[in-house]
Amino acid sequence: MIRWLLFTTTELEQPLWRIARHTSLYPENKRLPGELALARDDFAAMAKVLEVYMSGRKFVVGNSATVGDFVLAYTLDWAKLANVLDGLPRLEAYMEEMYARPHAPMRIKAAFASIRR
Repeated sequence: MIRWLLFTTTELEQPLWRIARHTSLYPENKRLPGELALARDDFAAMAKVLEVYMSGRKFVVGNSATVGDFVLAYTLDWAKLANVLDGLPRLEAYMEEMYARPHAPMRIKAAFASIRR
């Protein structure tokens, strides 16, 4: 599980933060359009690795949901919001399956909205 938690935060979440920085967090004069393309490419390459790994799997590790699944689902939800999850049907289905579970956390869009109030 530790491997997939680290993979999620370093290989998937890191490019999402780069996208966020260069689209909304940095002042406009500090945003680099070229960085967006690189971050999208970085995310896509690593997400394809995960797409293959998740083929035939219901959970990241083992036979039941773990914290690794919820961290990954939240990160994939952010990726969908950032429009970089297209073309990854297994990951999209997995994310929706995790959010369909009872007591699932709020979706990232709702979490961001709650912060802005």
